[in-house]
Order: sequence, then C-alpha cells, then structure tokens
Amino acid sequence: MEKDVEREHKVDAAPNVYERVLAEDRRVIREALRTSRGWAHFGLVLVALALGTVAYFEGPKWPLIIGGVCAVWFTLALAVVRSRGGRGWKAIERGYIATFGWAAWL
Repeated sequence: MEKDVEREHKVDAAPNVYERVLAEDRRVIREALRTSRGWAHFGLVLVALALGTVAYFEGPKWPLIIGGVCAVWFTLALAVVRSRGGRGWKAIERGYIATFGWAAWL
C-alpha cells in the first residue's frame, strides 16, 4: 500500500481515471462554449436590429440604456482580458467576442 501512495504522488505519474474524466469534461465544455468573431458580428447585428426596433416603437430611452449596458459589458470583458495578459487588438477582439459571441448559441 505504501508503494501505491508513493507512486500516486510522483510528478511523472499518469493521471488517474478521475482526473482524465474531469479533463475530458472540461474539453467538451470548452468546445461547446467556443465562438468566433463571425458569430460576434452576427450578435452585434442582432443587437443593433433589436435596438433599432425598440427605438422605433418606444423612443430612444431604452435603446440608450441597453446600448450603455453593452458598452459596460465590453469594457468589463476588455478589463478582464487585459488583466490576464491580453494586449493590443487581440485583447479587443477577445472582449468583442465575449460581448457579442452569444449569437453562436442561438
């Protein structure tokens, strides 16, 4: 039994079944949540059309509020990307995808 414990704590020991299952689950979730810039463009177009429709029927109050919420969300997403080491246009792209990439799941 002591040999099993020693082998389990080795750095180069193969991951156990539980760790392999967790790694596979994380990979599947990452693939399911993955989106692209194209889907983000589609999400932006949907938001613009929805805001235009709301503005037409209700006036400018709600579209300005919703547009402000989208701007705050983008700013927060950009801040998170920058805090994790993202720089330049790549950081802006990742913030944009985080803001409007939800369209991939429609």
